[in-house]
Amino acid sequence: MSISYKFAKLNARILENSQNFKHYISSKMYEFSSPKGLMIVRFLLEKEDNKKVKPQSLDNEGRYLGFHNAGDWTLGLTLGPIFLGVLGSIVSVIFFLGWSYTQFTDNPEQLPVWFIVFVICWNLFFLNFGPILARYILPKREVYFDRQNQTVSFSWSVNNAEKNEHGHSTFPFEDIEAFYSKANHSQGHGVTHAMYIAHKDYENHRGAFSEIRVKDNPQNPNYCKYTWERIVRFMDVTKPLVDSPEIEPFRHLDPITHDFDKQNNRPEKYWRLMSYKQMKQIEEELDDDIYRFNFDGAITNPKRWANKEITKPWEKWPIDESLNKPDNTPYWKRLMKTLAMQIIAGV
Repeated sequence: MSISYKFAKLNARILENSQNFKHYISSKMYEFSSPKGLMIVRFLLEKEDNKKVKPQSLDNEGRYLGFHNAGDWTLGLTLGPIFLGVLGSIVSVIFFLGWSYTQFTDNPEQLPVWFIVFVICWNLFFLNFGPILARYILPKREVYFDRQNQTVSFSWSVNNAEKNEHGHSTFPFEDIEAFYSKANHSQGHGVTHAMYIAHKDYENHRGAFSEIRVKDNPQNPNYCKYTWERIVRFMDVTKPLVDSPEIEPFRHLDPITHDFDKQNNRPEKYWRLMSYKQMKQIEEELDDDIYRFNFDGAITNPKRWANKEITKPWEKWPIDESLNKPDNTPYWKRLMKTLAMQIIAGV
C-alpha cells in the first residue's frame, strides 16, 4: 500500500550522494534451461528479447536505470491470478481427498470435475496471458534515471513537469532528493526501513514522489543507502558504467564505457558465459558486505572505509566451469516438474 509524501517525510533521513561501496552487481538469467511446457507465449517473448536494442529504447539498461513503484497497483493484476490459481488448486486437492474418502462409505460424493477443469484452464490461460498483460497492456508505474540526459522520469502525471521523449514527467537529476525512514514496527519483525525519492520542491511538483524497492533486508537501512549509491554511481558520466551482469549487453551503447572497455581489454561476454548459479553466489557474497558496510564512516573517512572499484571482475571471479555443466536431470523429469508448476500455479 502506498503512503503519502508527508508521512514518508516524518523522521526521514536524507541520503548522501556518495559512491563508497562501489560493488554494484545484480545477477541476471540469460539462458532459460527449463522446458517451455505449456507456456507457448515464451517463444514470442524470447524472440522479442533477442531483438537488437536501440540506444533510445527504455530497454537500454546502459542508459536507463528503472525501479517499479513499490505501491504499484498493477502488481496485483499480475500476481492476483497466480494466487487465485494456487488457491483453486489447493481447493481441488481437498475436493479430491474428500471424494476419495467417501468412496469407501455408503454415500459416495460426486467429484466436482468442472471445478478442477476450470482451475487448470485458469492457470494455463494466465500462464500465457500474464506475461503479455504485464509487458504490453498494463501501464508501468516506474521511476527511471536517464544517464545520458541526467534526468529522472516518472511514468505517471506530475504537476508542472516537462515531458521527455517517451512522454513521461521529467526533472533534472539534481532536483531530486532521496531519503529513507522507518516503515513500520510490526510484532515479530521489528523496525523496517523504506527508501523514497521525491522532488526537492514537492509542493510545486506534486506526484514527483515514489517508494523505491530495496534489496533483501529492509530491517537494515544499509540497503537503502546501497540502492541510492548505486543510482548516484550510474548517473556519474565521468566514470564508465559499473561491470554488472544486467548492463553487459548494453555497455557498447555508452561511449565512455565503450572506450574504457576497449582500453581495459574487457571480454565481450563475461557475465553471459557465467552460470546463473555462480552469479547468485557472487551477489549473495556482496549482500553480506552491504549488511556490514560502514556507509556513514565511509562518507566522513573514505580513505579508511570506502571500497576499491572492481574494474576487472573476470580476474576477481573467474568463471567456474564446474557450475557451467548442464543439468544431468533427465529431460522428462524436468518437463514433469515444469508441467506440474504450470498446471498447479500457472507459473
